[in-house]
Amino acid sequence: MVTRLLGRKVGMTQIYTDKGKCIGVTVLEAGPCTVLQVKTKERDGYTALQLAFGSRKRRNVARAELGHLIPKTEGQSQDDRRKAVQTELKKIEPPCLVTEVPWDGKEAVKVGDKITCAIFEGWKKIDVVGLSKGRGFMGVVRRWGFHGLPATHGQSDRERAPGSLGRQHSISQGVHPGKRMAGHWGQERVTMRNLELVKVNKDRNLVFVQGAVPGANGDLVVLKEAHWTAPKPPTVTSKKQKAAAGKK
Repeated sequence: MVTRLLGRKVGMTQIYTDKGKCIGVTVLEAGPCTVLQVKTKERDGYTALQLAFGSRKRRNVARAELGHLIPKTEGQSQDDRRKAVQTELKKIEPPCLVTEVPWDGKEAVKVGDKITCAIFEGWKKIDVVGLSKGRGFMGVVRRWGFHGLPATHGQSDRERAPGSLGRQHSISQGVHPGKRMAGHWGQERVTMRNLELVKVNKDRNLVFVQGAVPGANGDLVVLKEAHWTAPKPPTVTSKKQKAAAGKK
């Protein structure tokens, strides 16, 4: 069973539920994704599917990548393969995203099949993976919420400074790994877990999820099945809990 699909963030809007409640949702264009390669455990050592989504200009794609998009037939000679590539090269519409997704290998999937958002029917929760918006180089006040140094007592343009960074011990000089400092903010892989699947429009390949999704409108995302479960309550009771239960 295919549990992941490539897509694109369209934007945010508001819809009304059956009970008349207005909720904010993110609209995602999910699929259709074309199967470019089927990897099996006998041939490749593991099972997976290589999916392609979207389209882009042919001039920005290398010929080797374009040749990978043309399926090979069994028993095809090298000359026939070269002729087929030359004839099909001008007809190919290269995808904008090619990604390998896990697959259990139980279903019959072949190269050229289309996988649509119909796989999400019946699901209640999904995870969405995307790149957060890039904010550029930021200081510690905006990036980490530092308060800055006082503006009085002889300070000169030090209100937004991070303060001391290094250590004074002779045996361990330098800066701690992971120290919160100024640097590049954003453009990181972010996973939004357990987003409620509100609506699936198979005719337009649109998926509506409740909540925000990382990235700007038009950015590429990956939709996958949600596996997060709520943690179990602790089994050990404290003395205060025992005392409160005894009073009741």
